Amino acid sequence: MAILIKNPEVERKARELAARRGMSITGALGEALDRELEAAREERRRPTLQEIVAATEDLHAKAGVRGPFPAVTKAEWDDINEVPGMAEDE
Repeated sequence: MAILIKNPEVERKARELAARRGMSITGALGEALDRELEAAREERRRPTLQEIVAATEDLHAKAGVRGPFPAVTKAEWDDINEVPGMAEDE
């Protein structure tokens, strides 16, 4: 299967990369794409629970608040977040 590169500057870069690496254009582009795909996967990586907890603790420390915080019931949450003029039955 072939890929047609219509942009002369992109083609020049592909040829230069291949020449600098001492490999075919296909090999050079394959390696470059592998590196970029790995970087893209890392960018989208979901944080671990430990990372979330550490970030939360850091935020609390910077904000000067101390945890752990007491549990909030649904009724308490609803009271806190009530929007004036908005009824549940609307």
